[in-house]
Amino acid sequence: MCSWVLSIGCHKPSQSASLDRDWTGSVTIAHSKSGIVSGVEVYRWHDTIFALQPQGGGVAKCFLKNSDDNSWAEVPFTGVPRGYHWYRPATDQNGERLFFEASYVENDQLVINALVGQLEVKEGLAVRNVSEEKWVTDKKSLFGETGPNVKLAEPGKREWPGLGIGAIDGQNLYVPFALGGIEITYRGKQIIIDGSKGPFSSGVFYSADSGKTWQVERICGSGGNPSVCGSEGLCYFFVVREERDESPKLWFTSRSATGGSWADLSVVAKTASSAYVVVPQKDNVHLCWLDCRHEKRRSNPVYPRQGNYEVAYCQRKDSDTKWSKDVILSEGLLYSFSPTMSVEGDKVVVAWSGIQTAGDWHTSNNPNDIYCRTSKDGGKTWDKLLKVTDAAKDGITSGDPQVVLQNGIIHLTYIQGKLDFTQESPGLTKLNQPPWPILYQQRPFPN
Repeated sequence: MCSWVLSIGCHKPSQSASLDRDWTGSVTIAHSKSGIVSGVEVYRWHDTIFALQPQGGGVAKCFLKNSDDNSWAEVPFTGVPRGYHWYRPATDQNGERLFFEASYVENDQLVINALVGQLEVKEGLAVRNVSEEKWVTDKKSLFGETGPNVKLAEPGKREWPGLGIGAIDGQNLYVPFALGGIEITYRGKQIIIDGSKGPFSSGVFYSADSGKTWQVERICGSGGNPSVCGSEGLCYFFVVREERDESPKLWFTSRSATGGSWADLSVVAKTASSAYVVVPQKDNVHLCWLDCRHEKRRSNPVYPRQGNYEVAYCQRKDSDTKWSKDVILSEGLLYSFSPTMSVEGDKVVVAWSGIQTAGDWHTSNNPNDIYCRTSKDGGKTWDKLLKVTDAAKDGITSGDPQVVLQNGIIHLTYIQGKLDFTQESPGLTKLNQPPWPILYQQRPFPN
């Protein structure tokens, strides 16, 4: 039986990436929960590098890098009560402040708790001088007038909405949102819940006074994976929107950092997936995403797309009227996953997991290596593609990379291991996946 794969669009031939031997040897920070699940989020804080690993319930383990060598140690993380999302704070590098949020939906109201404090790094992480504020809004503020059967959540239950990671700039706090209502009807004693029709609302919750008062700034209707960031002069909002029978698109808008109206929403990437990362640097914003412009199609009617994404990049200054021409950074690789990016001045580094060639059903859980590219001129030109790991050929997966650039040094973490299949009985194979080590390496930024 033959299967035919139709390639949509033009794609250049694969090129081999050189193995970069300038990285230090790998050291283990911690272990994932199960395979390529529950890695760490890495942060730079002045001359310190720390990592947070989610543990469920919003809490996280904290790991601090030794400034004298490549070793890491688990350290206390204090000052933030349970209930807040410890592992994803918004950071204000200049003001030495962090912003944590905790939100939930209950009794047809959305509740946001905001905690702002100063970060102190010594033998561990401590958040000092904290202030906590609570804000409650209702479905009318989010969606406008709706029918009586439209609810934010099922009555009598507390649910947790998927808000994006917030941002902090002085007294300004931002929480991006992409929310949908549900319609509840009754068939006898049976509850019928339908969320397919919405209503939908995407935008930003904004506070100009460190969380004392808030306002809803609705930007568009349906959307997903919202994010917000601030440059020197502008505040940016991003959201992924997918229309029927079309590839998803990454949209953006901006406004003055001092407030005012948002500009009209416009497309920044016509062939984006839901995975993207945006990093502001002074008056510039750097953006990279998984792009599907060269995605192949297959004859399978249930899963017609192959998922062979590429890593794309563009940037924009506050004074520009449009984004720079995008560039494919992962050219030569058939599959790419989980892009991560860091910026320091004119230095830019992007890392991801992927593989040069693989079968039709390849995923991030299959054998992959870590790759990276760097730019010395703020993303205008890029050095050649480099391979950080070389273990995929041995059936080993390297994935979920996180990269931080600090004082001219690239700091990289990733999860690495091999899938463990156990033969339970003839014809029955079970995935018996143990935790995998979370590894760390570093190297100087290329000259």
